[in-house]
Amino acid sequence: MDKEEIQIIQQIQKGDFDLFTTLYDKYFKKIYTFLLLKSNWNVHLTEDVTSETFMKAFENITKFDATKEDSSFSARLYKIAYRNLVDSLKRKKFEEPSDPDSIVIDQDYIDYFQKNVQVEQILSYLWELWTDKKDLFTLRIRNNLSYDEIWEVLGKRSSSCRKEFSRLIRKIAERFKYWIED
Repeated sequence: MDKEEIQIIQQIQKGDFDLFTTLYDKYFKKIYTFLLLKSNWNVHLTEDVTSETFMKAFENITKFDATKEDSSFSARLYKIAYRNLVDSLKRKKFEEPSDPDSIVIDQDYIDYFQKNVQVEQILSYLWELWTDKKDLFTLRIRNNLSYDEIWEVLGKRSSSCRKEFSRLIRKIAERFKYWIED
């Protein structure tokens, strides 16, 4: 965590609550995108859970120790988001779309994701993967979390995450090797 973020958190903890908007602005798209993918593109659920995530993060900011060497505010946000999503799915019993073609996609997020990749094909392929693989891919590639941060979110050892990610990337590369060969 950078020094500026530590200072912002410490100032919020001292009562300058308006500074929380800085953290919100920094992490909103990342958390929203993570939840959007995790919820199988359920926009309404994503909006609710994103809101709950930042509310809980704000309410519990005094419990966060920014001075610990291995502390990561972003990993804490992802963990809160993940748990909120699981709780919401249990509570509300949202239904998953039956296939990727039925997913409604917000154009802003399509633009965000399109960086020299065939989004529809990757999403269809990721749809076929187990949930934990989608989470691992999203946290590592889309959200650029370290393996230690992923461990905090998913509860798996960082070495296990590293091995699983390596296998996953090889599997994706094999599946889409024709992109590389063209």
